[in-house]
Amino acid sequence: MVNIERANIDNVPEIKRVLSETWIATYSPFLSQATINTVTSVWHSPSQLALEIQNPRIFFGVAKIADGTIAGIATLGQRADDTIMLSRLYVHPQYQRHGIGSKLLHAGIAAFPTARIIQLEVEKNNQQAHAFYLRHGFQDMENKEERVHSDVIKVIVMAKHLPPN
Repeated sequence: MVNIERANIDNVPEIKRVLSETWIATYSPFLSQATINTVTSVWHSPSQLALEIQNPRIFFGVAKIADGTIAGIATLGQRADDTIMLSRLYVHPQYQRHGIGSKLLHAGIAAFPTARIIQLEVEKNNQQAHAFYLRHGFQDMENKEERVHSDVIKVIVMAKHLPPN
């Protein structure tokens, strides 16, 4: 059984562990170690995670399995009146393909009942994630490139229209 709940400050060390381990497993085949180190130390710093958890405009959800272990996380925020942005959706490799990502996605969307559009960016080489979002009704909107440390990351911008509540 998996419960989705809002993260709290006490979750930060475990969230950081999940993010770091998932990033290494997901991105090490095509990103440099220096880039992975930058992301996991800067983007996933405890202080940054704490700021996001405490921000009332961000849904920072965690998926906890029966023993209380955090198996995945999702962060979404309001971008405009009717648009939300999925910034992160990561499920630890040990718990992937058990519906946890879907539950996190649905909980995040439900946290913004007035949203009509959800957007996200996914690394082009992360084919597993791209396929996941396609299965959930997202469509490719554009391609772009971003520089992170020493790597150029090819990104697919995706979006999905949400039904009215």
